[in-house]
Amino acid sequence: MKNTPESDRKRQICTFKIEDRLFGVDILDVKEINRETQFTPIFHAPRAVKGYVNIRGRIHLILDLRLMIGLDPKPVDSNSRLVLFKQRVGENLGVLVDCIGDVEEVDERRIEDRRREDRGDPPETADRRKADLGSGVCKLDGALMVILNPNHLLANLDIA
Repeated sequence: MKNTPESDRKRQICTFKIEDRLFGVDILDVKEINRETQFTPIFHAPRAVKGYVNIRGRIHLILDLRLMIGLDPKPVDSNSRLVLFKQRVGENLGVLVDCIGDVEEVDERRIEDRRREDRGDPPETADRRKADLGSGVCKLDGALMVILNPNHLLANLDIA
């Protein structure tokens, strides 16, 4: 087996849109994309918690990513999808997105780290916590994609 230099590493990113903004998560964190949109509300939960959904007998907690990034809520429509994550991200956890995109193969060198902590901003501000959802940005042909770190979703629930 031939060793590949780290500079030639490629990542596959599952893309989706929120409003007209392009986002993505590493495909290795994604269990499945699902059309289910019948939610059971959770009373007294943070605003960004959309509710529970039953998929093949497993109950998943669904977060509304629009609210987590500071956008207004939007009614679920025929394009809405759930991105469900593998257990290493959070057991039975998913996010609601406006529409799903393609899987993009991206050279890691094209991903720029844009976390606020690297720019010397004051610690523990709400803006910094929002920024912590993203692990970087990547320029694609005609678009800028924000790559999210799904491991930070639950820790950022209080910002919505």
